Amino acid sequence: MMLGPTLEKIAKEYDGKLIVAKAATDENADAASKFGVMSIPAVKLFKDGKVIDEFVGAQPEATIKQWLDQKL
Repeated sequence: MMLGPTLEKIAKEYDGKLIVAKAATDENADAASKFGVMSIPAVKLFKDGKVIDEFVGAQPEATIKQWLDQKL
């Protein structure tokens, strides 16, 4: 399961409610360190510039949507 395409699909469905941004950890090592990324894929949910929740590893689309619905 590839997480990127799933997140892009969800972002389109949630149009206006969230922004999906991807960063390659090898090219953004400082950011990865700052946010404590220990393994990938790592998903961080930000609100007002702060991480409010996160998960690691590929998740099914339904699980991600449920997670987002609880947080948005």
